[in-house]
Amino acid sequence: MVYIKYECYFIQEMKGENEMKTLLSKESAAIIALLMLLSLQAFASATMLVNAVPQKGPNVIIDGSGSVEITWKSSKSKTYCSTTYAKLTGLDNVAIIPNHGYHIDYIYINDILQVIVDEDGFSLVNVKDINTISVKFVDNGGEDDVNEGTNVEAYPDPDIGLIFDNVEEEGGWAYADTIELQYPGQKSLTWDIRTTAKGYEYVTVYLVLDLTELLLLFPLIDPYGLELWITEFDILRLDFNLDGIIDGNDVSIVANANPSESGDSDYDPKLDLNPDGPDGVIDDEDVNIVNNYNGMSVWEDITTKVDVDYDLKLVYVYGETEHFSIFGVH
Repeated sequence: MVYIKYECYFIQEMKGENEMKTLLSKESAAIIALLMLLSLQAFASATMLVNAVPQKGPNVIIDGSGSVEITWKSSKSKTYCSTTYAKLTGLDNVAIIPNHGYHIDYIYINDILQVIVDEDGFSLVNVKDINTISVKFVDNGGEDDVNEGTNVEAYPDPDIGLIFDNVEEEGGWAYADTIELQYPGQKSLTWDIRTTAKGYEYVTVYLVLDLTELLLLFPLIDPYGLELWITEFDILRLDFNLDGIIDGNDVSIVANANPSESGDSDYDPKLDLNPDGPDGVIDDEDVNIVNNYNGMSVWEDITTKVDVDYDLKLVYVYGETEHFSIFGVH
């Protein structure tokens, strides 16, 4: 622009008035054409530049419940728990960790699918540059592996945690299934928790409950008053009226169906208590099985402590046991 202004001034000094007008007219057209050409070239260059730069996208893409921890060469560290826009250059270590009760489903590094050796964690060391990290975490769905060692943790479900004192014989698996039990006048949150692990001495069991849901069901409940109870399936199945005690009422229920067999109106497979499974007949043997437990309490309190996190709206109910079976929070 400075050069063009100077040229116009020079023309005005050297030419006559008519010649100057004609020249200016020609020069003006040339200048306008030049400016339009320069503008088009500038627009084209800018367009090429924009198209040459990759569009910004999330460098860390997280699906599910877990985190990606990044450590830079400067030892600065940051943990990402959701989709985020981060400049991932000059890295040192990258650790991908699922939350309790979840495992890694897949990981993509720069659009390349990674081989996952351990679903409970994945790490990269001495990393220089990564453009994108994409990871998916999924619910354990009721089972988790139990490794050999001491103080071994397992999380078959996001709401169920287990800590084994000592596990031998190459570990095993932990399983947890929610079961529905409706007691007269009350509700109970109940799980069937099992394990194939061997060699453990004591196991800490803790259940994570949603405080908001609890207060909706029981507006006057004191969360610190919750207790973790345990029972054996063989005992639980004899409590036909679900009052927590094996007594004469339960004996009478079986006795009233004695004798009967499959197909009779009085026959109920729940009262067919043969140890190897229903044999199609309810008789004195079934009545005697209930009588052997008469007077026994179904549930045993194993509670050790209760923690309440009012910020996260969660209640943690802890208990300690030597064996596994049906666990309920009352």
